[in-house]
Amino acid sequence: MVERPETENSTLPVYFLDTCVHNCIQTHTDSARPPPAAAQRARTPAPSGGDMKHAFGAAVCLAAFALPGHAAPADHYPEKPVRIVVPFAAGGGGDFIARAFADKLSATLKQPVIIDNRGGGNTVTGTEAVAKAEPDGYTLLIVSPSFATNPTLLPRLPYRTPDDFAPIGLVITYAMGLAARANLPANDIPQLLELAARQPGKLTIATSGEGSASHLATELFKAATHANILDVPYRGAGPAMLDVASGHVDLAFTGLSQIKPHLDSKRAKLLATSGLRRLQSAPDVKTIAEQGVKDFEAVVWWGMFAPAGTPKPIIDKINSALRTSLADPEVAKRFEVIDGEVRVSSPAEFDRFVREEIARWSKLLKPSKATTASP
Repeated sequence: MVERPETENSTLPVYFLDTCVHNCIQTHTDSARPPPAAAQRARTPAPSGGDMKHAFGAAVCLAAFALPGHAAPADHYPEKPVRIVVPFAAGGGGDFIARAFADKLSATLKQPVIIDNRGGGNTVTGTEAVAKAEPDGYTLLIVSPSFATNPTLLPRLPYRTPDDFAPIGLVITYAMGLAARANLPANDIPQLLELAARQPGKLTIATSGEGSASHLATELFKAATHANILDVPYRGAGPAMLDVASGHVDLAFTGLSQIKPHLDSKRAKLLATSGLRRLQSAPDVKTIAEQGVKDFEAVVWWGMFAPAGTPKPIIDKINSALRTSLADPEVAKRFEVIDGEVRVSSPAEFDRFVREEIARWSKLLKPSKATTASP
């Protein structure tokens, strides 16, 4: 049998350290997960001989970690490609945001960054995949306001929001545009409200599903104007705008990156924008607030999470790489098309922000009785 060499600064062989570290990590991972209720009841408080061995083994593992030359978990991270799960269809807002900085993040981390689009289920499909992924920093999640609204709209989620996730940081915020099919007989908000009053329940507005940014903007708009407009949920902003441009639905709140190609082809028009200031890319288009809906504001935010239990040094390393990537002038130029404002935060700041968003939208959406229909 060939013996493996010992470390330079240790009297313990490398294979012992490898085994010890593996067992220590496995034990920590298992103990961090809450056991089933039945298992908890079956436990006895008295320590057994096995428990004593387990404690001794853990102590040896800790000593092994303390040996000179032993690397911390983040020292060699990443050693393989990193995957960013986008819980929306390809071509939508989340896809645009993730791809806008993915190549710079890849260059900073010195590993490929793969975009994995997993739309459907009001973002639950992709979000659940990340919640159940290994907490090793190789599976990340890009999120939008739907992450904060799903706990209210979908009370039986297969994960706990936000506790099953480790915050990395806020990425960007931007206002949306209210787009309309080209032949809609309304060119601004007053004309739109007049049309909705003449045809109650006849106008349709596409959203990216319940709890999405477009759905929230729609609910805010209907609450502020008392307009009777029918929601039509889609699996993403891309398909929603395609149907607006095709004339299958009348309206859609979405980012300028999804609207612009259809404006250029004259298949859609822009009635208003959803922020408190006009967009640099559409300076002649008034905001909804300017057109008589006082103080109206609906902005989109995007941020990044990892699975809960991801080591803090790895989270900090990703946050640092994210800051570097978003500071790149080329990334800023890509975000110009949506008039985005880069707003990288610390993990702790992002955690507070998301929890405040959950509480905010819970108050608005619980009394809301949105009417929805399938496309």
